[in-house]
Amino acid sequence: DGVSVSLENGKEFSADILLVAVGRGPVSANLGYEEAGISMDRGYILVDDKCRTNVPGIWAVGDLIPTLQLAHVGFGEGILVAEEIAGLNPRPINYDGVPRVTYSDPEVASVGLTTAVAKDRGHDVVELTYDLAGNGKAQILGTSGSIKLVAQKDGPVLGIHMVGARVGELLAEAQLIFNWEASANDVAPLIHAHPTLSEAMGEAHMALAGKPLHAHG
Repeated sequence: DGVSVSLENGKEFSADILLVAVGRGPVSANLGYEEAGISMDRGYILVDDKCRTNVPGIWAVGDLIPTLQLAHVGFGEGILVAEEIAGLNPRPINYDGVPRVTYSDPEVASVGLTTAVAKDRGHDVVELTYDLAGNGKAQILGTSGSIKLVAQKDGPVLGIHMVGARVGELLAEAQLIFNWEASANDVAPLIHAHPTLSEAMGEAHMALAGKPLHAHG
């Protein structure tokens, strides 16, 4: 099968797979936002931490604002706005704590800070990478990959980054660990069901806490 590509200069080439990664942007032109006095930047509507625009009574959510362009982020922003309008005074969204998944094969998933961002914010960072080769369910699935923990030295976990089959399903626990500011010592005693990929999350934290179990490599 494969694909063939013709360039503007007349050259052609063939490949097995074509990856289109041109990015995306808001569709906001000629919809009357600027005429209504709403502040814009490169097509995005500018909002505060409660998704309020500079015009009283007008909010914006989802791909129209310069936050993570993910469906679950749009849902969360919509709920925040509904609760704000209802007078419930909701907590602003911490976008660092939003789970992110790339549905590739293998999957790539993360929540929290990267090592570089954590260091830029002044954290004394420690890291631990757990190889999925030490996980029984990963062996059953025939997958490889790893879980990388980024943490404050003697403090909370700052980021969890994963590669492997179905690792997106591990983000539920990872999200709680990050958002509840748990440390490796908090997570290490928790017993995870066997055989599951979630054991890898537990064992990564055990290793970071200095108590490795099924280490590999």
